[in-house]
Amino acid sequence: GELIDLFDPQLPVLTEKTVHPGEQLFLYDINRVADKQRPQVLAAAARIYDGQVSAGSYSFVAKSPVNTVNSMRVLLPSEPKQVLVNDSSGKAVSDVKSSWDKNSKTLYLGFDNSPDGIRVNIKW
Repeated sequence: GELIDLFDPQLPVLTEKTVHPGEQLFLYDINRVADKQRPQVLAAAARIYDGQVSAGSYSFVAKSPVNTVNSMRVLLPSEPKQVLVNDSSGKAVSDVKSSWDKNSKTLYLGFDNSPDGIRVNIKW
C-alpha cells in the first residue's frame, strides 16, 4: 500500500516497511482515505483550522508552538502549480520545503510553526 511513516519527521510515503524485533512504527494508510479527490491534510505537526476547498485550490491555517518546525503531508487531486505559505501578517514564510509524491498524490510541506497561524494556499 501507500503508507506515511508518522515517526519520521519527513513523513515519507512508503510502499513497504520492515519492522525488526524491538522496533516500533506508526503508519498512516493512504489507501484507507474515503474520498481521495477531496484535498485534505493527512498528517501534520500542527492543528489545522479554516480549511477551504474551491475549484482548483485548497487553503488552511496551521497553528503550532513557536520554535518548532511543521512537517505535513497533504492529499491533493493533482500536482500543485502554486504553493503560498504566509504568516498571520500576510508576509511570505521563508525556507519552505516541499516535495510532490506523484504515486500517492501527496504534497510534503515543511516550515517554521507559529501559534498565530501560518496560512497555506495550494493551487493545482
